Amino acid sequence: LSRLNTIWKGFINMQSVAKFVTKAYPVSGCFDYLSEDLPDTIHIGGRISPKTVWDYVGKLKSSLSKELCLIRFHPATEEEEVAYISLYSYFSSRGRFGVVANNNRHVKDLYLIPLSTKDPIPSKLLPFEGPG
Repeated sequence: LSRLNTIWKGFINMQSVAKFVTKAYPVSGCFDYLSEDLPDTIHIGGRISPKTVWDYVGKLKSSLSKELCLIRFHPATEEEEVAYISLYSYFSSRGRFGVVANNNRHVKDLYLIPLSTKDPIPSKLLPFEGPG
């Protein structure tokens, strides 16, 4: 990550689960509006089944008027890592993804997908068009 520029820094908050400072790094897609469009605090409003997200992503990829952008969140400091891992564990143990509740103008839907370092990249997100 040290070779990549951050595109956003702020809080991720899921009430009664975790709140921490994080940085977002580009993975794939267009990031032109993200730094302006992501709020200071990303509020996670709930959970969603992976199947629902993958069905939606499949439809999105075939749309000519919509773009799929992938970003990676990483704790801003070592102190933030405990809360970051708590949120990851919360979604991973339940087999669910996070749904962001406060999207803005250019970002229609935002999901948090818990991936460990050992997990393969889901095929629905490939191919990457960007730094990867």
